Amino acid sequence: MIIMNEKIVSPLLRETINDLNLTVVKEGKDAQSFFSEEMNETKMLTNSESCLTVLEKYQPSSKAYEWSKLLKDKGELRTILSKMYPDYFYRVVKMTDLFDISPVHLSFPLVLKPTMGYSSVGVYKVKSADQWEESVEKLNVELMLSKNVHNSTVINGEQILIEEWIQGEEYAIDGYYDEHGNPVILNMFKRMFKDEYDTSDRIYFTSKEVIEEIYDDTIAFMEKLQTVVPLHNYPVHFEVKKQGNKVIPIEINPLRFAGAGTTDLGMYAYGSNVYKHYFMGTSPNWNEICEGMDDSIYSFSCAEIPMEIVRQNIEYIDHQQFKQQFQTILEYRELNVVDDRTFAIVFFKSTNLEENKAILNLDLSLFIHHKEANVLIDKEGIS
Repeated sequence: MIIMNEKIVSPLLRETINDLNLTVVKEGKDAQSFFSEEMNETKMLTNSESCLTVLEKYQPSSKAYEWSKLLKDKGELRTILSKMYPDYFYRVVKMTDLFDISPVHLSFPLVLKPTMGYSSVGVYKVKSADQWEESVEKLNVELMLSKNVHNSTVINGEQILIEEWIQGEEYAIDGYYDEHGNPVILNMFKRMFKDEYDTSDRIYFTSKEVIEEIYDDTIAFMEKLQTVVPLHNYPVHFEVKKQGNKVIPIEINPLRFAGAGTTDLGMYAYGSNVYKHYFMGTSPNWNEICEGMDDSIYSFSCAEIPMEIVRQNIEYIDHQQFKQQFQTILEYRELNVVDDRTFAIVFFKSTNLEENKAILNLDLSLFIHHKEANVLIDKEGIS
């Protein structure tokens, strides 16, 4: 069963739904007839965390919803994971109480984020105590603005997680637990950052080297997690950091793969249709994949409207000019979703990481054209 948000739907997902004749439940529609008391073992997948409201309404006592609710709440998740990482610092506070916390009682660097969050909305790295007040103010403003974009199931800024900043390389993993609770990895992406303060989702990439770097340690982590949270017949999207041979989770996103269809990068890089693997209970043969892969870098870029630009003031986005910034585009998806700042997702291929670095530092406002102001400015001022 696919519980679908129709705003951003991957073409590959639509194709797979038809090929496998999957049941589709559309968010916002009456779904009572699709659910029954015997559905605890039914495989479910969403393409957006907003779809969890469907489970909350129609299957609140199901294992799928129970696990999703736990994993979605980053504060509750940290409590569970403290059994695996007893020395890891975290603290959950109300947003209204955040202003009263003195930074002298905190260890830096640290991260602020909503316990119920999505993507990089409201995620701030605070390097030192003198940045604390400014970061809290920025977080508060961003979370207030996000109320006009995301519902409270996706992002809820009432509770804030303060946690230590994990050093190391960052990876995104798509996978699932099979009917016996065995972990299966479907995708492995590495995240790139412009600088140490960057928390955007602009660039992720994969390659033969990325797979070899992270596979074994991620499987070990997934096996350990299953002893704490007994997941089975359940898809997950992990964001993790690697320190040596140790994998530490940043977040575990429930009942979905990489958002907005970006999980499809695996199809371009090594032919992994994550949707088919999950519903058919199969796994990529990673040894064969690595042996057959070339040395190319396969990436996706999430191009977002800069926060300082008011969406209503945009006349058009010059997609053709933006496309010219890439050498080998595998697929270009234009997005026009009124409550999302992403205007395009670009899947592309390159011979090294230099193109990725250039895209990371690209000023996206150059491709955004504004409506003309309805005022006349002359020597006398504004009329």
